[in-house]
Amino acid sequence: MSHTEKERPTDALRRHFANRVTNQVRVILNRWRIMHEHPLTPENVEELRHETDNLIRRAQRFGEKRLLDLAHDIEDQLIVIQQPELLNDKASLRKLHASIYQLGQNSLRRNDSDHNVDHHIPNKKPVFLAVNSDMANKLTEQLNHFDINSQVVQNSEHFKQLSQQYEASAFIVDIHFQGNDQGINLLQSWSQQKNDTENQSDTRGAMIFLTNEHSASLQQRLAACRAGGERFFVRPAVPQLIRSVEKYYSATPFEPYKVLIMDDSRSQAMFCEKALTQAGMITHVVTDPMNILHAMEDFEPEIIVMDMYMPGCTGTELAAVIRQQAQYLRLPIIFLSAEDDKDIQLKAMSQGGDDFLTKPIDPAHLATTVQNRGQRARVLNNLIVRDSLTGLFNHTHILDRLQQACRRAKENKSQVCFAMVDIDFFKKVNDNYGHPVGDKVISALSLFLKQRLRKTDSIGRYGGEEFAVILPDTKGEDALHVMNDIREVFSQLEHSAGDTEFKVSFSCGVCSFTGDNSDNIVEQADEALYEAKRQGRNNVQLFLPDS
Repeated sequence: MSHTEKERPTDALRRHFANRVTNQVRVILNRWRIMHEHPLTPENVEELRHETDNLIRRAQRFGEKRLLDLAHDIEDQLIVIQQPELLNDKASLRKLHASIYQLGQNSLRRNDSDHNVDHHIPNKKPVFLAVNSDMANKLTEQLNHFDINSQVVQNSEHFKQLSQQYEASAFIVDIHFQGNDQGINLLQSWSQQKNDTENQSDTRGAMIFLTNEHSASLQQRLAACRAGGERFFVRPAVPQLIRSVEKYYSATPFEPYKVLIMDDSRSQAMFCEKALTQAGMITHVVTDPMNILHAMEDFEPEIIVMDMYMPGCTGTELAAVIRQQAQYLRLPIIFLSAEDDKDIQLKAMSQGGDDFLTKPIDPAHLATTVQNRGQRARVLNNLIVRDSLTGLFNHTHILDRLQQACRRAKENKSQVCFAMVDIDFFKKVNDNYGHPVGDKVISALSLFLKQRLRKTDSIGRYGGEEFAVILPDTKGEDALHVMNDIREVFSQLEHSAGDTEFKVSFSCGVCSFTGDNSDNIVEQADEALYEAKRQGRNNVQLFLPDS
């Protein structure tokens, strides 16, 4: 996360994670909406009290005084309502409903509609749930843990109302919702109507169909496919459904390619820069070849476009120097030169180049060539630096990024923290439910970390059930709070093994970079992790050097 000079890292982090308060409000609103449709029981009132207590703690932490006062008021009312004679007292319930409604209104963002309590702080397009009530309740609760807003569909008429009110990011639909194969018919007719009236079928959310029967016929699968279904699940576990919608709900915009342009001719460099910038790329120009290594370290390009003949060295010599460094072996280098001798061009490519373009060149041709190289480089790079199961950085790459983060923090006199995360009693998960289920737990935690942490944070699979997290511009105490918030919510997630559901927790150790501990920051975070294990697991510890 970037910060201005006047902005303290602590303030920026608090602002980023302050949405935890509104997320907790969303949990309360969803739970109350489900409870309000049925007679209350002491058990579900106690659950609502627990969630209200979580809101009180978060509101206190982030200084949300108005929400804190409302939460205290709701908690007091819940204590009263827990008395048997008042459990379903209409006057008490109306008062509680009004207070929860007010809580929702005070949490709405300025640009959100505020007509009723069902607008529970939607910060992204919601996921529509057209499934049975048990599945809807379970999915709503679990989706909330991933900060995914949902809308539960009651019937076909309610679906039409919600469709007019919201634009869905995805639909999770039981094929037998409201009758035999009626879930498929509902989505098919709605999709057709949308196409006829708007001719914008590309704006529809992803359609994910399921059945709770033991199998599905080919006819049902074909019907779901013809209705626009992208996935079809038979008796799915909740984490499967969460993973299937997360990429649509939290779809990140395409990141432009970063291109370093090396040309001693200022005019030629500007021509190249303009062509690539207009194609949506981020560029950085270097006109002195002696400055290229420093520029590469600062800019971190994905592609280099380089002239062949420059004062002091040739492009092939410069490419050879770049290739001497292991971290740049995979970096595409495109030569752009007036040299038209094919033998020289081939020799240049054999000495470190990936492509050779001849000046003068059409700007569109240049941009297309660079984009194609960039796309292939990203795919290959992800295969090399990413863990195949989780999609997180692998062990080697996360440690490389840690060293880079420490180096930058030292140069910029900024903060950075490193956290080690370990799933508690993971061997028991594998022993009791099998390794495929264990892999699903690992995948769930990786998804959860990606969802809850900032885009500027780096997350890696350190090995097995261990994860590593780099939090730049973050003080130790703030990192402790962040990881503890993640730990608390993750421990409430339900995982499935057949018909069995279970929960797991993790322990975490956090260490701050002090300016001179880059060589042993991993060991120090690991020491804090073991202290968390010694403290009984399911907690987060901050490494404190001996005084």
